[in-house]
Amino acid sequence: MGFINLIAFGYLSLFGFVVLLYFFSKKKHVVEVPSMMPWLVLKEDVVRSKLFKIDVLFLLQLLLILLLVFFLARPYLKSSIINISGKNVILIVDTSASMQTVEDKGSRFDLAKAEALKMVSKLGQGDKMMVLSTDSSSRIHSEFTHDKQKLNSVIESLRPKDTGTNLEEGVSLGVSFLKNVERGEMHILTDQSPSSIGFTQQEGQRIKFTRYGKNSENVAIASLDVYQDMFKDYTERESYVTVKNYSEEDKDVTVKVFLNDEIIKETEIALQGGEHKTLRIDNLNASGILKAEIETDDFLSVDNTAYAIVNDIKAIKILLVSDNNRLKNELEKIQNSTHRIRLTRIKTTDYVDGITADYDVAIFHKYLPNINPDINALYVSPPANTSNPGSEVEGKENLFHRSLFTVLRVSKSARIIDWDNTHPTMRHLDHLDKLNIRNVMEIKPPPWSTPVIKIAGTPMDATVAFAGNYEGKRTMVFGFDLSSFDFSESKNLKILIMILNIIQWLNPYEEEESLKLLTGDQYLANYIKQGEVKLLNPRGETEVYPLKKDVKEHVVLNKVEYVGEYRITGSNIQRKFVANLFDDNESNLISETTDNQELNFEESEVLTTIEDKKNEFGKYLLLLTPFILLLEWVIYYKKVRSGTA
Repeated sequence: MGFINLIAFGYLSLFGFVVLLYFFSKKKHVVEVPSMMPWLVLKEDVVRSKLFKIDVLFLLQLLLILLLVFFLARPYLKSSIINISGKNVILIVDTSASMQTVEDKGSRFDLAKAEALKMVSKLGQGDKMMVLSTDSSSRIHSEFTHDKQKLNSVIESLRPKDTGTNLEEGVSLGVSFLKNVERGEMHILTDQSPSSIGFTQQEGQRIKFTRYGKNSENVAIASLDVYQDMFKDYTERESYVTVKNYSEEDKDVTVKVFLNDEIIKETEIALQGGEHKTLRIDNLNASGILKAEIETDDFLSVDNTAYAIVNDIKAIKILLVSDNNRLKNELEKIQNSTHRIRLTRIKTTDYVDGITADYDVAIFHKYLPNINPDINALYVSPPANTSNPGSEVEGKENLFHRSLFTVLRVSKSARIIDWDNTHPTMRHLDHLDKLNIRNVMEIKPPPWSTPVIKIAGTPMDATVAFAGNYEGKRTMVFGFDLSSFDFSESKNLKILIMILNIIQWLNPYEEEESLKLLTGDQYLANYIKQGEVKLLNPRGETEVYPLKKDVKEHVVLNKVEYVGEYRITGSNIQRKFVANLFDDNESNLISETTDNQELNFEESEVLTTIEDKKNEFGKYLLLLTPFILLLEWVIYYKKVRSGTA
């Protein structure tokens, strides 16, 4: 035991003050006696000793002073505290497709997961770990924790995905955490090297790449394409599969192709090291899922299968809303030659909201509905006014018109100077600059659209046609009249091709966006729904995307993580799409294993400190003071009552 404030013991001098106070304040009692004779025989020291008698009150007051002095002296009991500051470990596990490569003792991912669990078991007192995974995107599965049971559970739940890898993003995320912790170190379990992602270790960083991968022989399907349009029969459509040997050894490969699970092609090919071959797939006789698979001796199977969609061929029911027959006559020429179009024309006065429900595509010629018709639509030379004559909302603000486009100015004639030949509506078109167009509206395109045709304007090029996705429907607007062209004349062949492109792009049965989808990408559904949307992935797992009640939303499906067929279901929707790997970096197992760059790594040390702690207990002695005061008062009160005070 010790005392922090030794000066407080000077207050013990108060003991003398209390003694003096008792000595001089002793009450004298007068006693009448008949004679002084008995007192004469007493000695003087005996008489004096009776003048100051120690009683209980005196002792209590001394005890009270002693407690107060002890409190002021701050007594304490000494103890030692051992502080252990452990490591902060950041664990990054590569969950990309190449981690599924088979090695001698399991897949690369199995080896990495076993190492991760071993690292958890070695965590010492005070150590904490954070777990991240990285493939096409990076995810945090556990914040820093010392709970080994939780860490084991998180690591056991990790699964490799059929996607490419963005290891650089995962490492950058880990480094950002590493900079903000003390005694931190980062472990990356992957089959890639630091140089493969352009990573350079900075001074003071404790980062270790633990790499897996010895087997490198692999053959993969590098692409599967179906070239189709609405004007070709199934048997006229073209499909090609490319198989590539990523290993250095020659390989014999069996290629099988299925259409709706029925085999339509099987052949044997021989591939030299590094060679690839492309095969044509014939015998397409229906719509559905086209699957190609290869059988060969390699160590990675996820890229041995690929999928494509053969779109359904259906007649497109087109509603033409126009007050003249010129555009109708030109469209009928296409209808008579393709037999894929069913054209119906009505006058603008016969148009009512909801009439488009029985059609696939609508073309509005010099007319604009007051509300969104909720259909894939082409608007040709729409009026600039905001309401239609005779409508119930005439004179009121037409919100659909305002959200669709804004007319900046009208030119009597113009020449096309630029067009977007990457857009599906502008394919196979050249020399559009030779076309002269009249009565052209220069349009300010909305933010959801892409300008596809421009003319020379003031002070910059002006848009006269745009296309985009408006509230889930494909929408295109032309600021000039297409009916002024004769589609059968050779000089207007470009306009005919453009119209065919537009009809095919507006066709709701075409699923171009699903043909080239890669694992790890997002699927943007070109529709708006209410309630909830469910996504069934190739492994039979269902992901639910709840939507706000009574609110229409775009649906973005972001769980495209496996190769195969996906099915989308909703309140009134049934759709499907496919996803493929097609990733040279994942399929090429050689380049990653030949790079043996290593980083200098020094394990962090646990910091142990011993701290001497003084546990003061004077405040507890002070708690006795009220009880002593109360006891003193009770004793004094009793003495007063008895007359002895």
